[in-house]
Amino acid sequence: MSLSSEKLSASAVAVAAGLSESWAWKARDQGVLSEPHFEEDIVALRVYAFVSQIVWPGVRRPRSARQDLELWQQSAVEAARTAVSDTSTTPDTALWVLEDSVHLITTPDERAAFDLKYLSRRAAFRIPVGLWISELPEAMAARRRRGPQPRSKR
Repeated sequence: MSLSSEKLSASAVAVAAGLSESWAWKARDQGVLSEPHFEEDIVALRVYAFVSQIVWPGVRRPRSARQDLELWQQSAVEAARTAVSDTSTTPDTALWVLEDSVHLITTPDERAAFDLKYLSRRAAFRIPVGLWISELPEAMAARRRRGPQPRSKR
């Protein structure tokens, strides 16, 4: 996939990801986003918003306690970020998230092997990162047509 070198604001990353700006600020505070921001941060933010809300069966997580990213969550975000520039990524590429690992799967053969090896009797989430990556050019083109949005005064 081709990436532009266009720098984005945290707000622009959130808008392109289809999320509220608060997700960008949470991601920044967790070390997921750092300046400057680029297209791969859009996908990374979407994955962060997804995995940060996962609670595995049998795991207790108080809502009021600060939630630092666990290793599997960090791995999922970085795998998604890497997939953006990986030439083998297609719209069919999926990020499979398990409690102890993450896997990028593209072909039906890879999916079958992964299913047999890892999914038996386990909870897992499939994140369509390939589809999200394929939507990046359209999101960036829409952003350019709208132009930079002025900040509202409060």
